[in-house]
Amino acid sequence: MAVVECNEVRPAGPRLDLALACLRKDAFEQAVKQCTELGVDRFVPFASDKSHLSDYGKGFFDRLGRVTLAAMKQSFRTTLPRLEPVCQFEDMVAQSSESGAVVVGDSDGGALEPCAAVGAITIVVGPEGGLNAAEREVLSSAGAEFVSASTHRLRSETSAAALTTLVLASLRA
Repeated sequence: MAVVECNEVRPAGPRLDLALACLRKDAFEQAVKQCTELGVDRFVPFASDKSHLSDYGKGFFDRLGRVTLAAMKQSFRTTLPRLEPVCQFEDMVAQSSESGAVVVGDSDGGALEPCAAVGAITIVVGPEGGLNAAEREVLSSAGAEFVSASTHRLRSETSAAALTTLVLASLRA
């Protein structure tokens, strides 16, 4: 086998990060799979007050790597999203606010405003029980936009896919 052609592929827009609270393993895996297919560039799992798990272990991340690779191939993506190690909520907020716009999934949030092209957009999805009041305040103080993805209450993995779709659509608007 030989390489016959090589093309440089440049990103079409800002980097899209998904900061996803630690969920049940199957739910987290489903969110990563769907959001890889949609175009997320980086996954940042974080431990919050109501997280289901705080440490997934190496075996789970090895499996997630295989799932991500399969989803990348299935959706004809040219780059493999990065899977970051689990971090604490405060570290996730610091990373997100440094990189650009932050959109937080919130059933009481408003409609998403059109996103301007920035270095990165971070979508934050909390655990099944939601973010606690202190976590919401920290994100609000960091300038995050709270957005509702549906008129119905969504599971976290569904919210991740819905918010990713909304953000991508707002970039094209």
